[in-house]
Amino acid sequence: MMKRFLLVGLFAGITHFMAFSQSHELRVGVTSGVSNFTGSGTEAKSTLNGSTQQDYYTNNPYGKKYGINIGGALNYRYVFANNLILGLEGAYERLQTKIDLEGNEFMNGSRGQTRLNQQFINFNPFVGYRVFFEPMTMDIQLGMDIAKTLSIKESGSIEDKQGNKTSFDRDRGKVIDLDLRPRLQFNVNYDRYTVFAGYSWGLKDYRSGMVGGDPGVARLNVFRLGLQYQLLTPIFKND
Repeated sequence: MMKRFLLVGLFAGITHFMAFSQSHELRVGVTSGVSNFTGSGTEAKSTLNGSTQQDYYTNNPYGKKYGINIGGALNYRYVFANNLILGLEGAYERLQTKIDLEGNEFMNGSRGQTRLNQQFINFNPFVGYRVFFEPMTMDIQLGMDIAKTLSIKESGSIEDKQGNKTSFDRDRGKVIDLDLRPRLQFNVNYDRYTVFAGYSWGLKDYRSGMVGGDPGVARLNVFRLGLQYQLLTPIFKND
């Protein structure tokens, strides 16, 4: 009986709160930016393992250098009369990091670089607050990236002293199945357009499954810049 009473009360409270909502907003957008790894298990330079092009792989692919990201997203938010925001975003993203390669004996002092390309389906539930400075608004939002890994692949190239270039690729598999990253983001809205900038701090260690010794931690951080277009009629006045 008490459970039923609590459920009815909760439903009534939510219904009352929703009744004072200001607007539904649905946006589609594109995302770019940069990402890199941080932590004691990351490096600016690494070596290349293997004796042939087919065998090459980076000893430590978790680089501190920034790579270029690309992605697309669908964003829904519910703006209440008190300017509070609840929202959810679904996105496909390819996040990239880089690490320089130092040569060893069998490559005669080669130099190169490895790019680690990571593909995710990312869900970002968030809360926020809207500030008005008409004809624009700004949304300050805090959420969590829940990133499902699709693939992690390294793509690199080396060049020896004679100028001979060799490229290589290696599938790293799903080193990590699910990444979690707290995310702070700022959106500026004008008419149907939104520009945004945000930063996500990785929580999961990409080197946690390595065998032998203490490899240190490597966490993926992401800086995003993007543009969105609102599919529903925008409301900018705080009526």
